[in-house]
Amino acid sequence: RYINQLRFVLENNRALYPYRGELNIEQGDGFARAGFTGNYFFNYPKGGGLDLRVFAGKFFYLGDKTFLKQFETDPYQLNMTGPKGYEDYTYSNYFIGRSEFDHFSSQQIMIRDGGFKVRTDLLSSKIGKTDNWLMAANFTSTIPNAVNPLSVLPFRLPLKIFLDIGTYAEAWKKNAATGKFIYDAGLQLSLFRNVLNIYIPILYSKEYRDYYRSTMVETGIKRLVKTVSFSIDIQNLNLRRMVPQIPF
Repeated sequence: RYINQLRFVLENNRALYPYRGELNIEQGDGFARAGFTGNYFFNYPKGGGLDLRVFAGKFFYLGDKTFLKQFETDPYQLNMTGPKGYEDYTYSNYFIGRSEFDHFSSQQIMIRDGGFKVRTDLLSSKIGKTDNWLMAANFTSTIPNAVNPLSVLPFRLPLKIFLDIGTYAEAWKKNAATGKFIYDAGLQLSLFRNVLNIYIPILYSKEYRDYYRSTMVETGIKRLVKTVSFSIDIQNLNLRRMVPQIPF
């Protein structure tokens, strides 16, 4: 298989209100997809801030849309939830269990497309997965020490809150399986300069609640652990910030 890529990137890593925009156009056997990802960081006066991420994408079939082509292009289609290892078709992310479908390693995602943290892996067609169009906004905010329950610890654990809101083509059809807009929200623990991010969903749309009720027999803490997802974002290591002497 092959993927042709064309990317346009505009970014400014200034200390206050840094931003980044990327238009990514990809073409493979029988399909093409285009996606725009924008990031903007709003600094708070007393430290920390709000990170806003927006995504808008469109998937195209090259030629007729057939059942076989739908099946073959499944890994390349747009996801509301962060994609799994088998959907990382460019192998651009590190997965500890790239092909795992069980155990904790199978709970790893990558922040791409819709960037939701709630997983619906046991469905034949995951909630929010589409071969048409998808839009989403992701909000991640630091928590002031005054209300951060982890601030009493003798070491710093960067606890954040997240909120994801999105919509996609199938949600606007008659008798759609989901509402027009779906969401999830919860706590995020970012470790090692945001390289390891752990997500604990707490609030989510009815569709996700129904999924958990129908697929999980666990209760209490065991159920909570099953809903946790995490990402390993090595691309967040900024060598220029860590070693300013590097000449690039």
